[in-house]
Amino acid sequence: MSRSDWTDPAGYEHMRGYEAAEFAAEYLIRNDDFVAECDRLAHRLVTVGELAGSPDFAARWGARFHNLC
Repeated sequence: MSRSDWTDPAGYEHMRGYEAAEFAAEYLIRNDDFVAECDRLAHRLVTVGELAGSPDFAARWGARFHNLC
């Protein structure tokens, strides 16, 4: 699907079987602000297993990530 033609229904066929969490993830990865904030988090040093992102991040986006590396 071309990012510039988000109105084309054919571009969404792959999403027919999505569950709610998959729709939410699709929304987030298309949000430039979310992607930019995740990029900033990825460059921050955290302990393995520690949650990355502040409680504000979690409240804003409904997501938290564990550092698995």
